[in-house]
Amino acid sequence: MKRLIVSINRERCIGCGKCVEACLAKALAIIDGRAMLINERMCDGFGSCIAVCPSHAIELVYREAEPFDNSILRSLTLDKLLKNLELTSRSLLRNTP
Repeated sequence: MKRLIVSINRERCIGCGKCVEACLAKALAIIDGRAMLINERMCDGFGSCIAVCPSHAIELVYREAEPFDNSILRSLTLDKLLKNLELTSRSLLRNTP
């Protein structure tokens, strides 16, 4: 199926791990010093990782991908969601000209 999913430019990635922290679905990891999508079924396509990336190495692309496994959403607490929203909004405000 076609859907929005993250694409990481490993050349631009600085390996800071902010995207990994922002991804509630745990679809990303730092491998060999760079961010990588490790499980496309876990990528929710919300783009929290994009907002926190200081090197602008992440974008959403519309492509063929496995369907999103929404079981991760059942395990999220309101506290986790609010923390993620706060982190994302702070990053967006910092990166706005």
